[in-house]
Amino acid sequence: MLPTARKLDFTDVPIIDLAPAWSGGDAGRRAVADAIADACGRVGFFYVKNHQLTDADIAGIFQTAADFHNLPLEAKMEVSLTKNNHAQGYLHGMSKGNEKSISENLQEAFQIKRPLADDDPDLLAGKPLHGKIPWPSAMPDLQPRMMAYYDKVNELGYELLKLFELALALRADELKAFFKKDMNSLRLLHYPPQKPDEDGVHLGARAHTDTNAFTILAQDSNGGLEIRNRDNEWVAVPPIAGTLVVNVGEVLKVWSDGIFSSTLHRVINRSGRQRYSIPFFMYPSYDALIQPLLRNPDPSNVAPENLHTSMPRDKPFVYGEFKSRHTAKIMPGQDSKDTNAKAAV
Repeated sequence: MLPTARKLDFTDVPIIDLAPAWSGGDAGRRAVADAIADACGRVGFFYVKNHQLTDADIAGIFQTAADFHNLPLEAKMEVSLTKNNHAQGYLHGMSKGNEKSISENLQEAFQIKRPLADDDPDLLAGKPLHGKIPWPSAMPDLQPRMMAYYDKVNELGYELLKLFELALALRADELKAFFKKDMNSLRLLHYPPQKPDEDGVHLGARAHTDTNAFTILAQDSNGGLEIRNRDNEWVAVPPIAGTLVVNVGEVLKVWSDGIFSSTLHRVINRSGRQRYSIPFFMYPSYDALIQPLLRNPDPSNVAPENLHTSMPRDKPFVYGEFKSRHTAKIMPGQDSKDTNAKAAV
């Protein structure tokens, strides 16, 4: 049988109204930042409303996801990410990288970063995670459609970054300094339905934490996202009209020295219908040195850190080196060029 989850109590995952951050002056921004700090310390997930993306923006990117994933398989495989080492393009369902201890995900994806200039030094150097986007020839309008949404959610991401700085009592732009190059990523996800009597070995997305700073997620109406709370219960995080879901990634957990929780989550599509979701990942620059920026006053109050996605807080690390090793674990064809350092497990 598929694993179960209880329904959400909204004290678990609060809804935060961003409107005061846009129009309420310093007091309004402070109130929003305080709400974010509370949610990130208790849960690591929260909904946002009045986020400044329109209903048309959200509907458009979901239609784009459906249009791409309804292409013939051979059209999608033309742009398989197995053909590059920068994890852009199409990820086939039931695939994984070189990590033997994890099960394959049922989800399929198409993912991009902002296109790099032809003379970008990281592109010319062939660094992992940097490369040209393989756009599918069968869908020539995919690039403008994805980039239109990318630009809007990217702007929201940097506004949220300012609120995270305020929530952690950091200096203005202290976190933004880690984002010298735009490595943020937009992903179009498709989850096939799962039957209740399946054995649960393979899920839409296996339990994991996100290996970025934070994620901004648009869900369709079918549901399927679940998080594990501090009592080790799995709790459903259903879609709520007019909201996006934001969750803390491992990098923000490290920056906050574990004050903010990077919470284990998974996806099980129990709806009986095709499910789509659109995550946007805020990634530091490849060369960013990641380490705690403050000291946790309660070191015992930290979410589990023994996961295959966990990042270390006890020693600084170069973000891109960790990310390329981790990507090689979970995605096929993504062998890291960094052979000197051992990945955290």
